[in-house]
Amino acid sequence: MFWGNWVAQSVKRLTLGFGSGYDPGVLGSSPASGSLLSGEASFSFCCPAVVSHHLARVLLLWKCVFPVSPKDLETEKSRGDSFTWQVTLEGRAGALCAIKSFVSRCGDLLTEEVIQRLLPPLPCAVDLLTQLSSVLKTYGSTLKTSSVVYRQRLYELLNLLPPEIYEGIAILKELAADLTASEIQVAASTFLLPPLCHQDDLVILSPLLQETDHRFIEEQLLDSIKHTKGARQQIVQLHVVSSLSSFLKYLAGSKGNLGPEEVRRPALALLMGALESPNPLLRCAAAEAWARLAQVVDDGAFTAALAQVSFDKLKSARDVVTRTGYSLALGSLHRYLGGISSSQHLNACVGILYTLSQDSTSPDVQTWALHSLSLIIDSAGPLYHMHVEPTLSLIIMLLLNVPPTHAEVHQSLGRCLDALITTLGPELQGNSTSISALRTSCLLGCAVMQDNPDCLVQAQAISCLQQLHMFAPRHVNLSSLVSCLCVNLCSPYLLLRRAVLACLRQLVQREAAEVSGHAVMLAKDSRDELTPEVGLEGALLTLLDKETDQKLCHDIKETLNHMLTSMAVDKLSFWLKLCKDVLAASADFTTVTCVDTMQEEEGDKGDDASVLTTRNDDKSYPFTNPRWATRVFAAECVCRIINQCENAHSAHFDIALAQEMRKRDSRNDFLVLHLADLIRMAFMAATDHSDQLRLSGLETLLVVIRRFASIPEPEFPGHVILEQYQANVGAALRPAFTSETPPDVIAKACQVCSAWIASGVVSDLNDLRRVHQLLVSSLTKIQAGKEALSHLYNESASTMEILAVLKAWAEVYIIAVERHKNHRQPLKTTTCSEESVRNGSYSSDGLLDLVHTDLGTLSRLWLAALQDFALLTLPSEFASQLPVEGGAFYTAETSENAKLHYYNSWALILHATALWLTSTGFVVADPDEGASHLSRPVTPTSMCQGSSSGATVKSPEDVCTDRFHLILGISVEFLCSLRSDATMESITACLHALQALLDVPWPRSKIGSDQDLGIELLNVLHRVILTRESPSIQLASLEVVRQIICAAQEHVKEKRRSAEVDDGAAEKETLPEFGEGKDTGGLVPGKSLVFATLELCVCILVRQLPELNPKLTGSPGVKATKPQMLSEDGSRLVSAALVILSELPAVCSPEGSISILPTILYLTIGVLRQTAVKLPGGQLSSTVAASLQALKGILSSPMARAEKSHTAWTDLLRSALTTILDYWDPDGTHPELDEISLLTAITVFILSTSPEVTTIPCLQKRCIEKFKATLEIKDPVVSSPLSLILVSLFYLKNNSSVPEIPSKSHQLWERPIWGLPSKIDMEAFELLLKDLHKTFKNDLFSSIPRTAMQEVLF
Repeated sequence: MFWGNWVAQSVKRLTLGFGSGYDPGVLGSSPASGSLLSGEASFSFCCPAVVSHHLARVLLLWKCVFPVSPKDLETEKSRGDSFTWQVTLEGRAGALCAIKSFVSRCGDLLTEEVIQRLLPPLPCAVDLLTQLSSVLKTYGSTLKTSSVVYRQRLYELLNLLPPEIYEGIAILKELAADLTASEIQVAASTFLLPPLCHQDDLVILSPLLQETDHRFIEEQLLDSIKHTKGARQQIVQLHVVSSLSSFLKYLAGSKGNLGPEEVRRPALALLMGALESPNPLLRCAAAEAWARLAQVVDDGAFTAALAQVSFDKLKSARDVVTRTGYSLALGSLHRYLGGISSSQHLNACVGILYTLSQDSTSPDVQTWALHSLSLIIDSAGPLYHMHVEPTLSLIIMLLLNVPPTHAEVHQSLGRCLDALITTLGPELQGNSTSISALRTSCLLGCAVMQDNPDCLVQAQAISCLQQLHMFAPRHVNLSSLVSCLCVNLCSPYLLLRRAVLACLRQLVQREAAEVSGHAVMLAKDSRDELTPEVGLEGALLTLLDKETDQKLCHDIKETLNHMLTSMAVDKLSFWLKLCKDVLAASADFTTVTCVDTMQEEEGDKGDDASVLTTRNDDKSYPFTNPRWATRVFAAECVCRIINQCENAHSAHFDIALAQEMRKRDSRNDFLVLHLADLIRMAFMAATDHSDQLRLSGLETLLVVIRRFASIPEPEFPGHVILEQYQANVGAALRPAFTSETPPDVIAKACQVCSAWIASGVVSDLNDLRRVHQLLVSSLTKIQAGKEALSHLYNESASTMEILAVLKAWAEVYIIAVERHKNHRQPLKTTTCSEESVRNGSYSSDGLLDLVHTDLGTLSRLWLAALQDFALLTLPSEFASQLPVEGGAFYTAETSENAKLHYYNSWALILHATALWLTSTGFVVADPDEGASHLSRPVTPTSMCQGSSSGATVKSPEDVCTDRFHLILGISVEFLCSLRSDATMESITACLHALQALLDVPWPRSKIGSDQDLGIELLNVLHRVILTRESPSIQLASLEVVRQIICAAQEHVKEKRRSAEVDDGAAEKETLPEFGEGKDTGGLVPGKSLVFATLELCVCILVRQLPELNPKLTGSPGVKATKPQMLSEDGSRLVSAALVILSELPAVCSPEGSISILPTILYLTIGVLRQTAVKLPGGQLSSTVAASLQALKGILSSPMARAEKSHTAWTDLLRSALTTILDYWDPDGTHPELDEISLLTAITVFILSTSPEVTTIPCLQKRCIEKFKATLEIKDPVVSSPLSLILVSLFYLKNNSSVPEIPSKSHQLWERPIWGLPSKIDMEAFELLLKDLHKTFKNDLFSSIPRTAMQEVLF
């Protein structure tokens, strides 16, 4: 049921009953409602969002449950009868429990104001506690149970509250009285003491156990113990020691202080008495508190005194109780104080414990002494090395002499041996005589314990062998150890099985294949679960299916996971068969027929269900009806196997290569050859009756689709191998869309549907419609509203289902748009005809046609979901802006739980919405959309219905503005504060949404006209680039930057055009300057779009080419280092940054362009110099080509010809050309530098700038010299691209194609080419012409493919 509504109704009824004052009669008249509401159950199901809406009423209810004053309490005692008091105590206990639940579960709501409203009932609750004894005397023992519950609830509440809150309430005296109450609880020690003992100490007791005013209170507790006798004294002592131990444990954890000496003495007396108690649990807890006391006091003298007390007691006492208690106290002191850092003290402890451990008259003393010795060995560390040999000799002697019937002594000996092995550590690998002797003794001790009939001793032996194998693996017989483990794998004793699995888990981490091999050899003689067919892996799966202990199940899974990681690729068929046997052992069907879609009959005659055929065969499976948890683990193993194969040979995902390699060697095995089995296993799991298994099966199917969707079918070119399983996939998905399916299964099925559609496996529209129809049915269910949603699940589950459906549709729409763009067709903005969808005819945009049918509904739902997400991600200070009734797909009570589902879905929905808005061009086609759904959230019952008549109708411009800011706001909010758990998919989808948003003019005009918004966007993108190293994310960010610059360019152009039109025939000199820099050329950091862009581009370039940063190189210019070849990703990033740089001058005014031109030229030419590497065939690298293109764009800028900037640009361009000429390597220190790249750059200058840049004599002469020097190189790799350069120089400006070489060379110079004067060095250029003539005579130019150089020059 929906708990939020139920709680609201209950609170309302009860508060109406109470009114505004306290009246115990009201509570007594409705005890059931009061107890239900006040009980913990109601608040356990309510999150803070639910409680916050009813907090005022609940606080009033709690206040009214208790008397207002002590006078009212006194009056209350004389009223009513036994039943009335019983109801009253139960109701108040329930109220205290509800307050406790509120404090523990709704901490965010516990403000100062709320705490002040919670305080008034507490004094009255404590006053009633003091009156309970008189109430019990008056009304009899029938109230005893109710009074105990009331006390418990009150103490539980006070335990959660800070002590200062109830500092003025007299609670301490009552607490001490309760601890020393006369009621005797015989079994109190079994539940009070174990949590106060150290977990390692419980093993010496029983295997079953493994699973304010301080001085006033202590004196009162001591007095109570003195005045009690017999059994009652033991119980009081137990309560006292338990409370003191808890208190010391709290102080030790919080680094608190116990107080002065007067407080220590009573505590010490309490513990000394408990150490001599006949109750072993009490002695164990007292030993723990003994050490905690020393830890809290933190004084060396006090610790030494405690140790001396223990020494004296052990030397003088002869009884078993005292000896066991104080020997454990010594070990506990070492455990918490690190051996007390005194070798003398260590020697004394070891000597005493040696003596006690040899007391053959008392096995208990031996057990406790040896356990204490193991604690000392653990805590002493290297200090214990001097005692290793005598201790090991003692252990071996006792193992051989102590009768096996004293199993507890052997267990303690095993713990000592384990601690010694840990102390020796890697030294056990040594080959010296002493180390060999120690190692042999350890192995002998393990062998003796293995022969012990007690299961716990055997478990201790396995633990010791595990430690030995860790430190000295070469000296442990692995075959013998594995044999021992396999024999005890199915032991009826839990602790022994735990030890076996813990050891196996360690062994398989580095020797999985060897362990598996030894197990198979043993299995040949075994008649248990361990058989050669299934091996150790199958035996572990069988044990996992039978085991109920959670820790053991975890170790089994970890062991299998390690074995799978190490061996699955090499034993692929074995592992897949193992998983298939587990999944098929209880399946309702045994055969999944793979239908070849290429041979299906036309039409819809074939049904998805027809792929299943049931067959009763006699095949026996090694697993019999495994539990769903085991089958879920098997399905998870299938996914892990696929992931392991991804990191192995490429043939695992290439069927042609796999088949070829299989022909060469039949032992070769590859995953792609088992695709039918993978589909079958996924199908069996996805169609099971267990919801958890269905989820695992769908996840497996999703992994298979994503990994195998692009693998071509060699026998049918143009098709992929998954096409033949279309019907199987459809049949696996269809059961997940029934009305009885839980929301989480539907959500996962929607994800698989969208992945299948987006994979591109299905090309036929009729086949595509089968899976598409499943998504349509889910969308229809959403449109039906609240009535169609199941009431078996809470509102949060409904939110998850709805968002999963919308996310799946978003993914399908995104891929449909991408495919449409790939076919270079204009994006549709209107709904396609129903007839084209129904006839099933295939077209390049068939998928988009299918989506367009429901796009109107989807767009409204996507926008509503995005508004929900935007509201839910508001900071807490804006919580008042959240709608009281909730959002479109969540209720106010479930807002916290719903956030996770929105976080999982919003990114793709955002991208899809941006694409849809792009397709509409931000034009509101539907007049009804003026009543924007963004003006208020809609509830699931009203969504998709018309807006209310009173709603404000918005203009189309306002609707578009709201949508624009919604997309932009969500994107910026997410990108500017990326969390560490933000997925790559979400970041990429968000950036792609921004790209789609800026693909159309209207949003670009919004960005271009708001410079502050553009700067903010650039700063956010700069932060993304700095915090995310992914090249794809950085490239997507740069694309958004380019679009922002384009928007700014369009805005500047429009302002210039408007100004020219408005001014009419006015002189151009009177027109205002537009663009950044204005009339001064100044760019203010933080307020300049261009400056922010330069920062971002410099960040990209310097990361790839640190030599561009003068601070790093220590030189004012680009350092002459060896040119380098960037990676493919690095080249793409640098190229994108250069494109952006080349477009910046168009955003500036003429004066502003002068300010940025030196920086742009420095970076562009610097990239050219650092990446000008010689490549085979004379080709240009992609980075050099990009720098040349950017250089060409810069040189061709209108700002170079603008009147106000022409002179400055000419000077700067001449300097840039000089820099390029200076890059030539005269001394030959960098022969890797490509001369053709530099010649091409010179050519770009000649062709793209005005003549006055390159015709000054000094530059002209140097350029000619470079060409002449290059022509002297006889390498054809150089001459071929050089010919292309010369063609561009002499013919490009006046001819669109290459003409014939003129008969007389002087005719070339009759035309002003290159801006040359009439007097030129004809002899120098005669060589150029001869080379050109030779080039075209051999028709070499026509055979040259279009290269990056041609892209730059032509």
